[in-house]
Amino acid sequence: MQDVLNVLDPADYRFLVGVVESNFNFADDTRLRRLVDAVEADDTPEHREAFCTAFEEHVRYLGSSDIMWAFRFATGQEPGAAFGEIVNDVAKALKVDKPKLGTDRERVEELAQAYATQKFSELSPDEQQKMLEDLGVEREKAQAFIARSGAKFALPILIETFNLVIVEGLIKTIIFGTIAKIIGRQLTARLFSFLVGRLPWWVTWIGPAAWTLSIGWTALDVQGPAMRKTIPVVLYLGVASMRERSRAAAEA
Repeated sequence: MQDVLNVLDPADYRFLVGVVESNFNFADDTRLRRLVDAVEADDTPEHREAFCTAFEEHVRYLGSSDIMWAFRFATGQEPGAAFGEIVNDVAKALKVDKPKLGTDRERVEELAQAYATQKFSELSPDEQQKMLEDLGVEREKAQAFIARSGAKFALPILIETFNLVIVEGLIKTIIFGTIAKIIGRQLTARLFSFLVGRLPWWVTWIGPAAWTLSIGWTALDVQGPAMRKTIPVVLYLGVASMRERSRAAAEA
């Protein structure tokens, strides 16, 4: 998980802390807020390492039941669930294939891409049409693509038909729409408003449609309070990591 967290911006850390904050578990949210405050005040390797280590411990705790966490701790084992297991659990909950073997960063990116592609295919043709037009695709081109695809979409085909910027916009819109469904529209909008002031990349293509998508399920469909945190965290890590790859490619 560290390979993902280390490439992110302090604003990402603040967003992630906002997602996982809770009064209903034993994990120390106050500590996370204090550590992210330190990174924002002075973005040093030491402050980053302290936050990233604490956040991974927090997420691994969320991915493990209180009973199993206490058992592992009492028996001298790593108390939290392995991050790879959490990614697999999220994939199962989202009904997508488990990401292939690779680094944690590669796996969360693959999961986010697979989920967004699947959810786009499950939207009605009218919703697909509207999303593509909102992303800047001409109406005739969007209609032709939807008719030709027959409800079967793959990421390489989307990129080939349109361009990477359009596809990134599609993925961002669906990911943030899902996060809004899980943690609540008001909280997502508040956290997103914080992000866009610091990371302009998020602004491109994400509009009100993200909060009103017919994703097909709500927080009530997600089993347990922990999954209502680990799913948004994993999806956000995937799309934020993609952002950093795009940024690095543009600067190369």
